[in-house]
Amino acid sequence: MHNQFSQYISGLEGGQDLFWSLMYLANEIKKNPESFYQAAPLKGKVMSALFLNPSLRTRTSMETALFRLGGHLNVLQVGGGNGTWGMAFEKGVKMDGMEAEHIIEAAGVLSSYSDALAMRSFSTMSDFKKDMQDQAMQALAQHSSVPLLSLESARYHPCQGLADALTIKEYLGEPKGRNFTLAWAPHPKMCGVAVPHSALLAAARLGMNVNVVHPPGYELDPEVMITAEQLAQVEGGSITVSNDLSAGCQDADIVYAKAWGSHLDYGQTAQGSLRNQEYQDWTLSSKYFDIEKQAFMHCLPVRRGVVVEDEILDSKASLVQKQAAYRLWGQMAILIKLMNQNF
Repeated sequence: MHNQFSQYISGLEGGQDLFWSLMYLANEIKKNPESFYQAAPLKGKVMSALFLNPSLRTRTSMETALFRLGGHLNVLQVGGGNGTWGMAFEKGVKMDGMEAEHIIEAAGVLSSYSDALAMRSFSTMSDFKKDMQDQAMQALAQHSSVPLLSLESARYHPCQGLADALTIKEYLGEPKGRNFTLAWAPHPKMCGVAVPHSALLAAARLGMNVNVVHPPGYELDPEVMITAEQLAQVEGGSITVSNDLSAGCQDADIVYAKAWGSHLDYGQTAQGSLRNQEYQDWTLSSKYFDIEKQAFMHCLPVRRGVVVEDEILDSKASLVQKQAAYRLWGQMAILIKLMNQNF
């Protein structure tokens, strides 16, 4: 093991001190990027990133961040004709299927080539309890000898969570005591809980009054909810849960709409998709949202007309482009802290 920051998997490592240190550094980079580019704090540093799932913002922002800070990102698409070998993650598995390489060997090899590793590994949507154990990410962490950064796992998306916190802070100035609604949204297929978990924790860290609104059966992980409640309590905020979208949005300063699947349907994705269709009236619209008084957030990509109406997404109330832009500044801060302890 390295220091407390060496396994940045959930975004909770290092506590509030590290959180505010990253917030400060990200904003300093955003204010004067050229000075950081010239300093090249990651000159000669190499990160190898395993992508098990698609990416637009995460991959592009990571490649840009490493390049501009003087480092290099090895992007490795796992499996497929143009990627690495298919990979196994479970210990003791008999590898007589499509997977030709185990994470034990892969982690050792990549650690010998790299100053840090990263991985993007979505939920399998087959077993909620197993997904919440983050088995793939934990397996890589166990066998890596260099720092590890999560680029989204089944349970958390720490880079998105930091970008969300930075966006909220810029928009509100002082978020403490303000109202944040995390609203479930419909989707044609089941989605994971990593982004809603990290958005929830980001708002709790900022001392906001967070209202998690979802239909019955779409509860988030109980352990993450407890952690959020503890963070909010320390910072002077609160966490509430309701099943009423209209009431949940009414007094919100910010509404963060995001689809996620019901834990009741893990392993039954067709049933989960059908359950989502039962709540099509949860699409965020002017029925629930006031463009003149509230701000809208979403991590992207977003299903227009399904998650949110175009009227909101294309309005001045939408902060989605700011969130995406802050991915770059936030990840630059994370990478510097992760890979250059002397900076």
